[in-house]
Amino acid sequence: MKLGTLLLRNAAIGLSQLEAALRNQVLYGGRLGTNLVELGYIDLELLSTYLAEMSGYPVATPSLLDDADKRLLDKLGPDDAHRLRVIPLSYLGEGTDKVAVGMVDPTDEEALQFLRKAFAADVTPYVVPELRALYYLEKLFGLPRRARFIRTGKGLEDEDEIRKDERRRSVPAAGLAMPPRFTLEPRKRRASAAPLIPDVAPVITYGAACEAIDSATHRDQIADAFVAYGEGRTDALVVFLIRDGNAQGWRGYASTKPAKPIEELSLPLGGTSALQDTHDSGQVFIGVPPEGARPVETALWTALGAHPEPVHVLVVPVMVKQRPVNLVYAHLLKAPPAPALVAELTDLAQRAQTSYQRLIQQARGQ
Repeated sequence: MKLGTLLLRNAAIGLSQLEAALRNQVLYGGRLGTNLVELGYIDLELLSTYLAEMSGYPVATPSLLDDADKRLLDKLGPDDAHRLRVIPLSYLGEGTDKVAVGMVDPTDEEALQFLRKAFAADVTPYVVPELRALYYLEKLFGLPRRARFIRTGKGLEDEDEIRKDERRRSVPAAGLAMPPRFTLEPRKRRASAAPLIPDVAPVITYGAACEAIDSATHRDQIADAFVAYGEGRTDALVVFLIRDGNAQGWRGYASTKPAKPIEELSLPLGGTSALQDTHDSGQVFIGVPPEGARPVETALWTALGAHPEPVHVLVVPVMVKQRPVNLVYAHLLKAPPAPALVAELTDLAQRAQTSYQRLIQQARGQ
């Protein structure tokens, strides 16, 4: 039985709440339980109870996770722990031939086989909610969570820690007046006329990017199509998620070496910036970023290793129900974005909107 069905059957949530969580899962990723907690419909303890009932495995409680055996943590290492989303807990019994492991997906047979080999022991899975696992992976191994999972919410056991570390950014006050907005009707699919970066071949054609987005069966395929399209046509392209008053890095490409992973970017939406203008207007921004200190653009350019700083930038919104769910940012270092590039990215954004709506309908119909 699926988690949503189980929660509905026990009247833990309503149908409209399940549909809202499924919508957020399509748009923002994460597991269904994660989105239900973030929306405040259930808390982590209740989610843990239902995950245990659904899977048949015991729960990796906070006390078990806090007391995780350092010998096992060191033996597994941070990279494999994060890749598999598992946290070794302890040896079971007096010997070392059985290990308890907290797992986001305790039914993942490939992960279980890897763990048996890594520990040279049998593995007893314990189920752990995704949000709790990511918190403890960061706490125990020191690798940061992606920006998408750094937020407070009802039921999160690390809410105080998030506040202390100021991980949830505040939204600055409204800024200066914006320059005139740029609008452009998307063109029909055709052979790409967008300018290329010298000596760099584009990864995919414009037509292939259209087909990838139109036929996407998962949100990641939409983001990957944007990034592949940007390579060879731009010096940098970043697809942002819009959540909690921030533009959070999701996927991206930069011709220069980024100073930090795209997934760790989180830029405040507030004040004056090209991102803010597109977010507020729902229209394409192209040109020189708004006047002022440009703290948002400067932070982004620093993170992308952009040198010299671009003069013109392009920001295209992906709208769902008249709200921006993604901002697609792009720049060239030596020239402004050409109209062909703007037209093609605008069209890809509209195709992404249609694909998101299709994926949401499919998720609700399961």
